[in-house]
Amino acid sequence: MMGDHGNEQAAKVALVAEGGGQRGIFTAGVLDAWLRAKYNPFDLLLGTSAGAQNLTSFLAGQAGYARRLIMTLSKQVEFVDPKRYLLGGHLVDFDWYFEQTKRQEYSLDLCAAYEQLRQKRLLIVATGLHDRKAYYFEPELHNWRELLKASCALPLLYRHGVAIGGQRYVDGGLAAPLPVQEAYHRGARRIVVIRTLSTSFQTEFAWANKLKDWLCAPGYCPKTLDYLVQHALAYESELAFMASPPADVEIKQIIPPASLCTKLLGSSRVALYRDYQLGVIAGLDFLTLWH
Repeated sequence: MMGDHGNEQAAKVALVAEGGGQRGIFTAGVLDAWLRAKYNPFDLLLGTSAGAQNLTSFLAGQAGYARRLIMTLSKQVEFVDPKRYLLGGHLVDFDWYFEQTKRQEYSLDLCAAYEQLRQKRLLIVATGLHDRKAYYFEPELHNWRELLKASCALPLLYRHGVAIGGQRYVDGGLAAPLPVQEAYHRGARRIVVIRTLSTSFQTEFAWANKLKDWLCAPGYCPKTLDYLVQHALAYESELAFMASPPADVEIKQIIPPASLCTKLLGSSRVALYRDYQLGVIAGLDFLTLWH
């Protein structure tokens, strides 16, 4: 749950992983490069949506795991099914997806990841449906998959969100797409940020606010647009913080060199493989420059 910043031990080095659906394969490449180099100096890790999944397999030490899931499970008809959605079900079935991670073929080693939490902290970000605020959950073995599911539960596409502790939660990217400020507030003074959107996206959020002016009446706004606007405003706030950070923090960003070929969903295998390789290269470049 949301922590009391004043009562927790300050984190020295933090890693923040953005979400982005299948674009998360770029992050998978970065983290695989670090796993193979045995590089993990982070005290605090914060992940939203696909970023939280990537950080979990990173803590588990499962190089190649996130890439394999994105290239296989996320392309299955059981995961994305428009016909099911038209019949009242989920367009994106995260229940099925995370159930597969219990099978031997796709087994996620949560015990190994949990062991890492003796020395590190992982925060999985989700958005409360009741108040649309960001919540930062520390996973336990019994609820880890449910927290990941909540962090990934795309509003409207995964119906009703995920129930945790009497409330329902959806994709953390709605309220905290890039939780860099949260890392700072929790004591991190060196922050590494892995992004899945290139710098060209920094100037492309204004359209959401313009659409809101055109389409929304006082007291009413189409839900889909309202979600997009909230996401855009939260993202812009984080970009502004990173552009002019406090004097006592050092922020390093790993950003795709150009817009990734992958999309939120529906990416080709060629695009997935290309963007994974870009991530590996970016991870190795980071080690060369900063490690």
